[in-house]
Amino acid sequence: MGAPTRVLLVAVAVAALLVIVADALPVARWLGLDPPPVVTPALVARGREVLARRCWGCHREVPLAPRVRGWDVRRAYDAIGRLPELYRAMPPFPGTDEERRALAAYLAELGEAGAVAAP
Repeated sequence: MGAPTRVLLVAVAVAALLVIVADALPVARWLGLDPPPVVTPALVARGREVLARRCWGCHREVPLAPRVRGWDVRRAYDAIGRLPELYRAMPPFPGTDEERRALAAYLAELGEAGAVAAP
């Protein structure tokens, strides 16, 4: 095998590694390797709106505060992304990632002993 062939093989290997790393970034987020989102009053308010619009039809009857007690933002974000896996009666979250992050912030606040009121 000549030097040009080795260089080509190394280049292909590096490109493949970059693709693998790019695909693994969501896994890194899932493993908690990225910093949690900064929770602001505006993000919590947006999360409350998301809950009212996307979830309140059922959760008006199913209290959330006891279910999310002790959750932090990362745990809430993860749970929202795996709803049917965690709770068979739940459908997948229909919102965007931005809405998911906002809802996670709201649920984390709600989980602090019911610190904020439901919509």
